[in-house]
Amino acid sequence: MLKMLVVDDDKFERDGVKFLIEKYGLNLEISEADSGESALAYIESNDIDILFSDIRMKGMDGLQLAAKVRELGRPVKVIFMSAYGEFEYAQRAIDLKAIRYILKPVQVSEFIKVVSQVIQLCEQELKSKAQQERMEEAYRKEVHYEKQKLMTDLILGKAEVADEDRELSMPITGFDGYCYVRMLMLDSRSRFFDRLDPDFERQLAETVRRGFDFIHLNEFQGLLLVEAFAEESLEALTDLGQQLIRWFRDKYGREICIVVSGLVDDVKQLYKEYYAMESMLENKFFFDEGTVLLANRTSFATGDVTAAVNDGLEELTLNIQHNRYDIARLRFEQLFDALQGSDHYSVIYVKYVCSEIVKAIFDASAKKNTDKFKLSLESIYRTTKLNDLRKVVLTILEENESSGRTSAEAMPKAIEEVVRIIESEYNTDLSLELLAERIYLSPNYLSHLFKKQKRISINKFITLYRMEKAKELLRSTNRKIVDIGHDVGYSNFPYFSSLFKNHYGKSPSQFREEA
Repeated sequence: MLKMLVVDDDKFERDGVKFLIEKYGLNLEISEADSGESALAYIESNDIDILFSDIRMKGMDGLQLAAKVRELGRPVKVIFMSAYGEFEYAQRAIDLKAIRYILKPVQVSEFIKVVSQVIQLCEQELKSKAQQERMEEAYRKEVHYEKQKLMTDLILGKAEVADEDRELSMPITGFDGYCYVRMLMLDSRSRFFDRLDPDFERQLAETVRRGFDFIHLNEFQGLLLVEAFAEESLEALTDLGQQLIRWFRDKYGREICIVVSGLVDDVKQLYKEYYAMESMLENKFFFDEGTVLLANRTSFATGDVTAAVNDGLEELTLNIQHNRYDIARLRFEQLFDALQGSDHYSVIYVKYVCSEIVKAIFDASAKKNTDKFKLSLESIYRTTKLNDLRKVVLTILEENESSGRTSAEAMPKAIEEVVRIIESEYNTDLSLELLAERIYLSPNYLSHLFKKQKRISINKFITLYRMEKAKELLRSTNRKIVDIGHDVGYSNFPYFSSLFKNHYGKSPSQFREEA
């Protein structure tokens, strides 16, 4: 409802205006003031659409009030009412861009006509403003989608930027005055990023406090591109990561892991840095949730590494006990990479871990060869280089693998079973943990083995498969698009639509129209 302020130092006149408004059903919310000063104070703290004011008043008159309102820059429609018809008043009213000028005594027909015209003018302007805002919002969304699509292509290595026609300069994210960015991979072990509220990015901006763009990768991962500085310390980056971790924990009750990329000043670096971040996440099982990892760094910012190493040894032992030496060998390489790359441990400790692996092999063997066990331990402690130590343990694992070929095809069969589950149950709430449980592997192993076998992460594979299925349904059925989103596993339609457009450069409805 439009709001009108009636200003007159005569209460009888104010009551008369309110009576006519009510009697003739004019759609207005009425407030009143008995002086120009009180009217100005009201307008300074309240929005109004129409100012209906007498001209001749004690103190600040109506003309002075209108001039003050114009100085405030308020788009208020002004109607003057006065018993004086002198030209000087009418002329000044015109100068103040008054909409109408009504003479006292007020003629009812004239009053209704004037006020109705002003109401209509206000409604037309509001309608035009709303339409303009809708057009601007649609344009902003289209630009956002296009940027998301380009950024996604660049990060995933699908965009060719070498051509002169597509030469892109930093910053590509629209950060004014900045030539560097860093990427922060936000990783959740359970489905989360398709369930964010619409106000997520605005609230995130209050935490990041620097220019950023956010890209939806899949339900388990999001990617932040933030303004960066060449001289920024690793401690500052770690602090930013921990700040985000606390924010997600406090606001959503969600623990996330964050990987921070190296400094990027050329779009061609995005794919390389993104790949390094994905590789780093393969080793996230060595660290607790709520950890900040720095890509391409040998030491890690936080996390209980010792507990993770113990967990790794436990998993290795279980695989050895189940005669799955092919998987145990891969798990050892991951474990050794983390130990070798960490500055938390001495060579003696690394050798101790390796000796525990050899002991697990000895304990699991049906025919316990004590002499061979002792020789294996001696070979471990005689090594002078870590790379030699790796080779010694790998040789021991491979020897046992070759003598127990019952699980030689375990890895590819396990991965194919995962693919079968995804292809048949893609419309359900799939997650790495659920899939790992189904095939009796740890989530960490499965993540590593799947990428090794398929050259793509599980989350990315699930997303791509769902997108292909959505494309098929859009082409071959007349089902509602919101239902198609649900059919392929996305109950959040805006998220599904955004993700689809990131992959294909068109919204689902545009794709269907052009198909």
